[in-house]
Amino acid sequence: MAFSMLLRTPGYTSRLYTQQMMKLATQASLQRSAVSVLPATANALKEMNTPILNSVRSFRTSPVRLSDEKPHDHSKLWVIEKGVAALMVPILPLGLLLPNKILDSVIAILICAHSFWGLEAMVVEYIRVLLFGAFIPKVAMGIVYFVSVTMLGGLFYLIFNDIGLCRAFWRIWRNMRKPSKSGGSGGGGKKKKKCT
Repeated sequence: MAFSMLLRTPGYTSRLYTQQMMKLATQASLQRSAVSVLPATANALKEMNTPILNSVRSFRTSPVRLSDEKPHDHSKLWVIEKGVAALMVPILPLGLLLPNKILDSVIAILICAHSFWGLEAMVVEYIRVLLFGAFIPKVAMGIVYFVSVTMLGGLFYLIFNDIGLCRAFWRIWRNMRKPSKSGGSGGGGKKKKKCT
């Protein structure tokens, strides 16, 4: 995926740079065709007059828009994603040691952002327009947004209207470590009498 993104994005996005390169490539190919003494058919002339950049462009996997909008820079998003993942490493233990609403809120936002980017990457990668049409990828992306917003809302409800995120974790942990009161595994707490 990274290699295809490298092929899709031009090195320089300036329209002036692209126009200048097209002019230079066309001039160079015209000079070569004028000097050439080999007999040329119509196809050979067509190939010789094709600018160098057109042959490079034909290798791209998707067309590049030459509009006024900025191209998306996914490398910045990748850095942010990795920064969020790295920030979760110290914040999670700190929140578990010092449970409060501020750290719980930061943890909730980091967890939701991290899971949103993961779900979004799966939808973009596996539910493609070419395979499923234009409608299903939009529905899948809507589901990703719905799940992420619902998860963040649920975590904030737990933080501000209940015991909090980290305290809930400790309560679940404590309940899992308690031995069962029945004294055995699934006996219902009744002891059987031995027959003698």
